[in-house]
Amino acid sequence: MMRIFGRNYLSSILVAVEDTKKIDETEEAAHALLLVRHGTEDFQLRNTASILESVEETQGAFSMLLGSVAAISLLVGGIGVMNIMLVSVTERTREIGVRMATGARRSDIM
Repeated sequence: MMRIFGRNYLSSILVAVEDTKKIDETEEAAHALLLVRHGTEDFQLRNTASILESVEETQGAFSMLLGSVAAISLLVGGIGVMNIMLVSVTERTREIGVRMATGARRSDIM
């Protein structure tokens, strides 16, 4: 191993389990074996289930953030449309009054 990698220790080991029900049992056995061999807990064990769980949590948080941004954008857009309509009606108040005074119907004004 020294000749191939330039070091005489392993940086990672991949273990595949045929039955997914035995993941926890296999992880505990590997932890116990490494603890006996090393004498101290100078290693980390990770399984795909925990990695998948953290990815799902991150994805959920990102979805919440994206939904919040979309809701705020929709609110700001609605306020903008409301202000434009208010300005439009305010500017046409005199015109609407004159038309109503000359006998125009509501359908003629809109």
